[in-house]
Amino acid sequence: MLAFTADTARRSRAYRAFKLDPAGRVFAAEVLTAEDDIQARRQVRAMVERNTIELWERTRFLGRFEPAASSRV
Repeated sequence: MLAFTADTARRSRAYRAFKLDPAGRVFAAEVLTAEDDIQARRQVRAMVERNTIELWERTRFLGRFEPAASSRV
């Protein structure tokens, strides 16, 4: 778990990870805290199992992360 201090809170940014169903509709969302886009992308890659995840920072699209072909539903 990420430990928050006042310094961490100043450096951190909020991102949103949207899990998509096979039809491409959002069925779940999670707020991620990361210091930068690279760290946020790493977190999302670690989350990808069976569903596609889109990563956003406010209105800025940062990527679509697909599961490995063998692990899709």
